Amino acid sequence: MLDAIYDANIGSYLGMPVYLSNGKMFGTVCAIDPEPYAFNDQEIEAIERLSSLVSVILENATRSSYDEYNDKLMRLEKLALLGQLSAGLAHELRNPMQSVRGFVQLLFEDKKEEHYRDIVLGELDRINDLVSDFLLVTQPTAPKRVDHDLKQIVTDTVEFIESEATLHNVEITLSLKTPKTHVSVDESQIKQVLINVLKNAIEAGCKEKGKVDIEVNTYNDHEVVIEVTDNGSGIPISIIGRIGEPFFSTKEGGTGLGLSISQRIIQEHKGTIRFENGEDGTKVIIGLPLLERKASDDELPVRESYAY
Repeated sequence: MLDAIYDANIGSYLGMPVYLSNGKMFGTVCAIDPEPYAFNDQEIEAIERLSSLVSVILENATRSSYDEYNDKLMRLEKLALLGQLSAGLAHELRNPMQSVRGFVQLLFEDKKEEHYRDIVLGELDRINDLVSDFLLVTQPTAPKRVDHDLKQIVTDTVEFIESEATLHNVEITLSLKTPKTHVSVDESQIKQVLINVLKNAIEAGCKEKGKVDIEVNTYNDHEVVIEVTDNGSGIPISIIGRIGEPFFSTKEGGTGLGLSISQRIIQEHKGTIRFENGEDGTKVIIGLPLLERKASDDELPVRESYAY
């Protein structure tokens, strides 16, 4: 150490070790001067304080990384356990449900009681859908990718959900701002993601006059981006990190499976999905890898916007 100081022509050196909580030395905080100099007590105290501050910063950073890793590990363990239980649970639920459905149809043969029959059958269908969602979260199927124009998938989905938006007094605006939207995806799975996201946006919209803006755009040659923005109250900062967690929902009666399924689907497509609080509400940003650019893409017309 002294030889290195002498070789560097350092006239004065003041160093203070930085220790971690386990007692190991991480490094040193030092002050040097090319000329001989006697450091005073205030300067020595300042270096000691700086050393302690660096120790605290390192400790907090390490703890934060560990907590994040531990949280992810716990989530993976939960999903692994759910995966082990899901197939058996689905089998045990669906078999008696089919029997119940058959007996219900026999019991309510009288047309006067059709209303009650429809209620029971509707609830059975809801349970069946819940079991299907449960299986998708714990045992997702690999996407059957085919080349598609994402603009068409988005347009078809918006037209499909337009009636629900009208019922909630929500206006949907679609803006297609790029001709480069060729992707390799499982169409039904991507539509499922869009329906989940759009339903949440419609339900979150302002009660007086809801609005949902959808934009399809590209910011580079590798990814096409779908942005869905509502004018609701946004997501509380305290829970935004839990959005997409299985069985976590802020909606009354919600299962929390819709967005969890959506995240898994997008991950299977090597894409990204994230949730942000925008100026007026919540913004969901979905990114999907583009196929290699076609020469004809630049010649395709781009319709700027549609209102539904």
